[in-house]
Amino acid sequence: MALLPNGFRDRFRFISIENKAILRGMSRVAVFLLLAKLIAAGKEMLVAYCYGTSAVVDGYLFAFNLIMWPGSVFFSVVSFVLIPYLVSMRAGQNDQEAHFRSELLFATIIIGVVASVITGVILFGFVASGFAGLSALGKQAALASIPWLAPTVGFSCLIGLYSSWLMSEQRHANTFLEAMPALCIILALLSMIFFDFSLGHSTLPLVAGTLGGVVVQFFWLAHLSRCGFNAAMPNFACTHWRGLRHVFGVMLLAQIVMTISGLVDQFFAVRMGEGVLAAYIYAQRIMALVLGFSAVVIGRALLPVLSGVADARVSWQIAKRWAWLFGAVGVGGVGVLALLAKPVVKILFERGAFTASDTVVVSEVLVVLGVQLPFYLSGIVLVQWLGAVKQQNCIFMAASVGFVVKLGSALMLYDFKGVGLAWSTVAMYFATAVSLIFTTYMNKK
Repeated sequence: MALLPNGFRDRFRFISIENKAILRGMSRVAVFLLLAKLIAAGKEMLVAYCYGTSAVVDGYLFAFNLIMWPGSVFFSVVSFVLIPYLVSMRAGQNDQEAHFRSELLFATIIIGVVASVITGVILFGFVASGFAGLSALGKQAALASIPWLAPTVGFSCLIGLYSSWLMSEQRHANTFLEAMPALCIILALLSMIFFDFSLGHSTLPLVAGTLGGVVVQFFWLAHLSRCGFNAAMPNFACTHWRGLRHVFGVMLLAQIVMTISGLVDQFFAVRMGEGVLAAYIYAQRIMALVLGFSAVVIGRALLPVLSGVADARVSWQIAKRWAWLFGAVGVGGVGVLALLAKPVVKILFERGAFTASDTVVVSEVLVVLGVQLPFYLSGIVLVQWLGAVKQQNCIFMAASVGFVVKLGSALMLYDFKGVGLAWSTVAMYFATAVSLIFTTYMNKK
């Protein structure tokens, strides 16, 4: 601070309490997330070295993405809905909080077990029927992966609940623990290489590492959350259940619509030819290092702070300022990504089974995906504000508009394969951002 010019020093000195809390939360989340993303990047490099863009990766990713989807949706909904309630309960020193948490834990265990069984059975039957569109080798890899990955649905639901508890207290260690599956996959692949086992068409290191990492993440979060495994059968007597039921239902629909676009990409990609899905996912993984980093840092820092601001007009001014800032950052990010796409793909993946032609394909997709940055980043901020002021219906409407645009543009651009899918993603986030801006300004009044 002493090295900064006087103007900047004064600006930082008189910054509002809410913005200080946001900056503090962002810095903590950024540190943990950077470490997690570095581990994830190492995992992607090792997978690319061992498997390239083979049908084995197509099969594993097909099963992995579909099985992880229910847990991801649950985490997004629970964190978005639960954090404002927990913040308000804690501010009011509500003595029902401990019992409410125990009831939530019991309900989440039941949901997780049921979801694991249903997801595993339905997905196995779907892949075995041949309707998935996978090649013979991809189908074999997917069927071998499903029994290992199905239990992760239940663990993911519990991970989402424990993470929400930590984030409501502005504790962000859970962000680093999200790297545990990637770290365990790295260890599994390295052990196979070290002991000179032929990977061939085996998905064992991938699925065993994924399951082991999710289990480690779960137990570590249970320890940090201080609630442990204290579960109680819910009687729904707590007054907060009544408010949560409606909000949870609306946000569940919104999150399903918002995340189902990834499944749309997957079903289109497997029908575009062998390796298209793998190439698209490699580009998505690099984008996830940027988008995931931004979304987690922004969302997890903003939502608890905005939820604690009693005056919606004050929270709107805070949100608007951050939305403009991140939109401008996104515009600059488009140019940077366009310049660095090919060298980044080459450095990360071009070795072993991943060839120079694969680099060209993946980098082309990555450049197009980068165009979504300004719409994506500003949209995140607006979603946090709408969630903080409990306007989930507006989020659902914006997500629905984005999904319709995504589906229509994907059909129109089908012949362009991975690049076409990337442009349909850009169109989706543009439409979602426009809808969010419109609904936000309407709610501001």
